[in-house]
Amino acid sequence: MEAGASALAFDHALTPFRLRQLAVAVSLLALLLVSPSGAWAQPSGGQTVDGWDAAKWRFGPLAVTPKVELKNLGWDSNVFNESENPKSDFTATADAPIDWWLRFGRGRLHGVDVFEGVWFATYGDQSSFNQRHELTLLVPINRVRFYVGGSYLSTNDRPGYEINTRIHHIDSGANAGVVIRLSSRLDLDVSGRQTTYSYDDDPEAGIYYSETLDRRKENYGGQLRYRYTSETTFTFLADQVRERYTGAPERDNDGFRILPAVEFGQRAIINGKAQVGYRKLNTLMAGMPDFSGLVANADLSYTLRGVTRFTAGVSRDVFFSYEVTRPFYIQPGFTVGVTQQVSGPWDLQARASWYRLDYRQVDVPGTEPLPERNDRYRTFGGGVGYKVSRDIRVGFNVDAFHRDSIEPGESYDGLRGGMAVTYVVK
Repeated sequence: MEAGASALAFDHALTPFRLRQLAVAVSLLALLLVSPSGAWAQPSGGQTVDGWDAAKWRFGPLAVTPKVELKNLGWDSNVFNESENPKSDFTATADAPIDWWLRFGRGRLHGVDVFEGVWFATYGDQSSFNQRHELTLLVPINRVRFYVGGSYLSTNDRPGYEINTRIHHIDSGANAGVVIRLSSRLDLDVSGRQTTYSYDDDPEAGIYYSETLDRRKENYGGQLRYRYTSETTFTFLADQVRERYTGAPERDNDGFRILPAVEFGQRAIINGKAQVGYRKLNTLMAGMPDFSGLVANADLSYTLRGVTRFTAGVSRDVFFSYEVTRPFYIQPGFTVGVTQQVSGPWDLQARASWYRLDYRQVDVPGTEPLPERNDRYRTFGGGVGYKVSRDIRVGFNVDAFHRDSIEPGESYDGLRGGMAVTYVVK
């Protein structure tokens, strides 16, 4: 998931190391700006990456693709993820994402705005209006493309598999960078991003998420992109990660990531992206746990004879916990799915996912360590879909979910299902 509502300034002081990095970048820019002009982000397909040509509506320099989605109209057998006496309810979720582009000369302004409404028939306090906004300005100059942008997310949801409360939180960020065309196939993207996370509290439950989760995160680094073929691109990302907590400075940490990856285009035999690499996380206070090891994020698909589509996903990364004594957990997991075209516009789907939350705990001298905690979360489901037209699909889905945990009240299961409709406005 990161602007329409806010953009944050980079307010940290430049270290000597960053000054040296900036000097190198400026030297490269000065050299490339006087080089012969090249095409701006033209992949082998000949289409620009801005998406203006693919938009549904055009009004002069403005191109817009609106969409309407009924993500779910059905039931939830365990609204609050309770282990005992679960509550069920009729619920509906609909959103209206808008993707738009504005041309001005060679520059582009790209925006994504999503408005979502969530409704519960009985438990109205779980209803919410959510919104997400992203804005990016792109300015090409010869072999160089500058960009700057921001993002804003305001939502009431469960931020991950750990928290069962639909808690309101705001994620806002700003980013800037430059893409340098080193050759016809090789690009270098040097960028920086700052994101602020702000959570509301749940006083009735005695949980104060803001004390352990409010923070500012900074990423600085670069990514090489090599277009091996028209449908295959190799990337190599290396960046520094710095996090500072508002109410829990003992959680402050520094680190870095090294992530090689491969990306496949829509016409390749395998579609999607696979990213596997290494992450180092060093907390700044004694007794707090550290992490170093494998991280991954892959989402791939394969279509057999045009009628059977297989999907698979693998992930492993660090996620921060709201618990004081267990500041973060490692979350490995994978998903699988099959979609079978059965007759004409009809299709059948089956899917499953497995995740594990491996907690790391604080080392407090003179106290007994907490029991090792490894929560497990899994889902199984399926559905049937009917494609009314090229731009309208109706689906009926059912998914069962289950969580195991050693913590009292954290184990639960349930069933969610209903109808979903997607419509791309013509």
